[in-house]
Amino acid sequence: SSQKDSLLLGSLKYFEYSPYLELMEISGFRMLTKYSLRDDYLPDNGFMTKESNSKSLLIDLNYSGIREVNTNLVFTLRHKTYDEVFKQKGFLDNETIIKRTRTKFIFWDRLLNGDFYYEVSTQKSAKLQKVFVGVEQGTGNYIYLGDLNENGIADENEYQLSLFDGDYIQVTLPTDELYPVIDLKTSTRWKINFAELVDVKTLLGKIVSPISTETFWRIEEITRDSVYSNVYLLKLSTFQNQNTTIRGSNYLQQDFFLFENDQELSFRFRFTQRRALNEFSSGYEQIYNRERSLRIKFKMVKEISNQTDIVNQIENVSAPVNSNRSRQISSNNLTSEFSYRPDKNIEVGFRIKVGNSEDTYPDIPTIIDMNSQLLRFNLSFLGTGRLRIEIERNELIANTKENFIPYELTNGNQIGKNYY
Repeated sequence: SSQKDSLLLGSLKYFEYSPYLELMEISGFRMLTKYSLRDDYLPDNGFMTKESNSKSLLIDLNYSGIREVNTNLVFTLRHKTYDEVFKQKGFLDNETIIKRTRTKFIFWDRLLNGDFYYEVSTQKSAKLQKVFVGVEQGTGNYIYLGDLNENGIADENEYQLSLFDGDYIQVTLPTDELYPVIDLKTSTRWKINFAELVDVKTLLGKIVSPISTETFWRIEEITRDSVYSNVYLLKLSTFQNQNTTIRGSNYLQQDFFLFENDQELSFRFRFTQRRALNEFSSGYEQIYNRERSLRIKFKMVKEISNQTDIVNQIENVSAPVNSNRSRQISSNNLTSEFSYRPDKNIEVGFRIKVGNSEDTYPDIPTIIDMNSQLLRFNLSFLGTGRLRIEIERNELIANTKENFIPYELTNGNQIGKNYY
């Protein structure tokens, strides 16, 4: 009984039977197939009561018969039915189908290598809502500005990001309504080393060998689309659709390297782009990010090195009208950092940064000019610990004080001079 029994709400009991058949290896091919039966029990009024019955089928295939390709494919089918007592509490029968594959490639003696990941599953998901929870002052990252529209409700746009004195945190919780959805995660990465393509002793080899490239592409989509082939076959034109998408993201990163592993001098050219669509209970939020950057690393003398970054960024967010997250930010920044190592356990660093950011979302655009200086000192105690001291100054100059300034535009700094 609830007064006397020692059975806690967190208790559980289950019986699981999982016979399997495994093919160890034939010409680099291995296979495992497993069938599983499981009964779950949970506490109900002080007694262990049968909660559900699950049936699962798993097929795991692996192939590594040739040096160039190593691949793994997993297929899982799971059907779960709840007992009538738990159905009355809102639990619903469900079926989950998961397909997952991982493949690694190495071609032409490491000239081209890469990997491919693909996972798709069917499940039930819910719309998300943003909830702000009060915490001790200084431990949160939001502050409450008050009932600005005097409607007696703490709306999302009445909370503002804060770097130090925040007393609220934001959590994302699912709503009560569940939808059958398809969850897709897929990515691929490819790297090309041109030094493996040519003879480095020839003139062409000396020109081409310092070049290498890396490409990374990731797609994530949780959707209510009833045409499953759109998801399984990666029909991108159907992704990030406000009629079906719950959460979706498409991210591309392209890097070009010159002298990638050279400690004396190296260059990295980077292009990244991300498009995303998220559904919340208050509406949809659409995101576009782009970065174009150049990184130069060189060693001036043995003890002194420098890293310089030139970055152009765009960050556009279209959010519901009851949110203050909408923005259209473009920025350009130049950062140069010097590092001095007189001893392997001591490092002294100096960083300077100048930049300009503009938010064109307001009727009168917000323009901020920024300059920053940082001095740091690191002392390592071998095998024991490390002492790190930093002094930083940031100065932000805005063209207007009338507009709402997004947190992302200032990186949490205040207009004026900031010392850390």
